[in-house]
Amino acid sequence: MTTIYRTSGAWGAGKGSNLTAAEVDENFYGHEQRIGDLETSPTEPNQIANIIQTGDTITIVMEDATTFGPFTLPRSLQRPTQTLAVTGTSLTPAVEQSSYYFRCTNAAGCAIEIPANADEAFLIDAEIHFRQCGAGALTFAGGIGVTLNIPEGFLAETAILGAVVTAKKVATNAWDLFGLLAQETTA
Repeated sequence: MTTIYRTSGAWGAGKGSNLTAAEVDENFYGHEQRIGDLETSPTEPNQIANIIQTGDTITIVMEDATTFGPFTLPRSLQRPTQTLAVTGTSLTPAVEQSSYYFRCTNAAGCAIEIPANADEAFLIDAEIHFRQCGAGALTFAGGIGVTLNIPEGFLAETAILGAVVTAKKVATNAWDLFGLLAQETTA
């Protein structure tokens, strides 16, 4: 059923005069028929076909292949999730060890490498904790392209037996080190 318009416009040429009562009724009847069709046979909605998670983001894929996202998933910061004894002389934490508390027990110390984001994509604000449980100091170095921010006048190593140091990720390849760090003693 075609709607009858009085004037010309985006809908095409209009009638050019007032509509008759029958034409007005015909317009209303046509609209009512179309609305009734929508109510009894609604168009199938475009449903979600898949949700793809990559790291801390999700992308929503619809049945018609359109996508929404990626959306970053919110994550709460956590306290250390697990204590792990490290007996070796080197350690490179993995992303699944975010929030771990490492107790480094080797008497010779432990060389800790904070990995590049390309190797281990820790979330920004991730924290990793380290305790010196042996006589040797824990020394910290960044992987390729990683910057370790330490307070002025201190070294990237623990100060004494029992010292605890935290590494907190503050940017893609930047970590802040804080805790009981050794003081720089160069004269």
